[in-house]
Amino acid sequence: MAFWTRKERPAPCPSCDAALDIGLVKDGSPTCPACGQALVPVRVAGFWRRLAAALVDAALLLVTAGPLHLGLQRVLGQPSPVRGGFSWAGLLQLLTVDPLEILVWFAPLLVMVALYFVLFIALSGRTPGQKLTGIRVVHRAGGKVGPVRATVRFAGTAVGLVPGGLGSLWMAFDREKRAFHDYLTGTYVVREQ
Repeated sequence: MAFWTRKERPAPCPSCDAALDIGLVKDGSPTCPACGQALVPVRVAGFWRRLAAALVDAALLLVTAGPLHLGLQRVLGQPSPVRGGFSWAGLLQLLTVDPLEILVWFAPLLVMVALYFVLFIALSGRTPGQKLTGIRVVHRAGGKVGPVRATVRFAGTAVGLVPGGLGSLWMAFDREKRAFHDYLTGTYVVREQ
């Protein structure tokens, strides 16, 4: 069983990439005419719904992983890379700090964020923010995402955020509303019916 998106303009078959006819939507149990794969029509989640889910997840991580990270850094005795305080001068001084030092300081927080996203997506197919907004991550062939694919998806999200967030922003213009990490891992973010 494969997922099939967009009622008004169907995407190609997720299994063989054959063109699909819009008339298949009316069929009770649509199948791909080329490969015979069963198709499940779904509604993909758009940019704003996915952004709302990401903001909810960010808020949850801010109030949970943020204090854990700061407490861990205090126990370990790691000085903050922002040595001049949180003034303009202190933040500008951050530009003079070695990037590796900043990465090492943020490493525990990055691990907590990675565990949050990978475990929720691998186990239930959605994070708490996605559950609240009624969306779910699914594999293009209809199966679960799984831990390996969820890990690669998280890494793809991180890589896609590096060039100014373009890896995630392109979902606003993509026909199937997929971001870089969705194409990388063969996943869709769909609205729950």
